[in-house]
Formats: sequence, C-alpha cells, structure tokens
Amino acid sequence: MKKSIVLLAGAALLASALVHADQIVTAQSDTAVGGGFAGMTGLMLGAAAGGPLGALVGAGLGYLAGSAGQEAAGLEQTLYVIKDDEGKTTRVRSSSGGFVQGQQVSLSGSQVTQSAP
Repeated sequence: MKKSIVLLAGAALLASALVHADQIVTAQSDTAVGGGFAGMTGLMLGAAAGGPLGALVGAGLGYLAGSAGQEAAGLEQTLYVIKDDEGKTTRVRSSSGGFVQGQQVSLSGSQVTQSAP
C-alpha cells in the first residue's frame, strides 16, 4: 500500500506543470508583421512602377515604413523566445505582454500562459 502511494505521488509530481514548465529566455518588442505586409505591398507597387529595381527599392522602403507605422500606432507585439525542459527553443509573438525574462510559463500552441506556482 505504501509503495503505491509513493508511486502515485511521484507520478503526480512528474506530471505537474512545474516539472514541464517552459521558461522565457528573451522578451522584446516586435514589428515584423507590419513590416512584412507593407514590404509586400511596396514590392508590388515598386515592380509595377519601376521593374525589378523598383521592386527591390519598394520592398525595402515598404518594410521600413510598415515597421515604423506599426510602432507609431502602438500595435507592436512582443516576441518571446521560450525554452522548454528538453532545451528546444520556440519563438512566439503575442500582443498581450506582461511576461519577463526567466518567468515560468506554459506554451499551448501559440498561446503563452503563466504557469501555476
């Protein structure tokens, strides 16, 4: 009987969120989404106006304008680099900030939530 209680307690501990918690390695502001959309638009407009050279210039200027526009509008996201217990790192963009470097979190798909203490 005592062995089964010890085994159950050990299994519960290993299955707990503390053992499998992921940790935030870095958290930084990110405007790549706005830059990507505006860069693609600039690419198409530049290609229509100036051919291949116009496409390159339009894409570069569009990316810079899109990143700056996203930041000016206050719509930047937070890019989290999260390391799991096996050492694998994952990059997740989230518009809900509040997590800091070193914090224990749970990652479910692309949703980051705080781990239970």
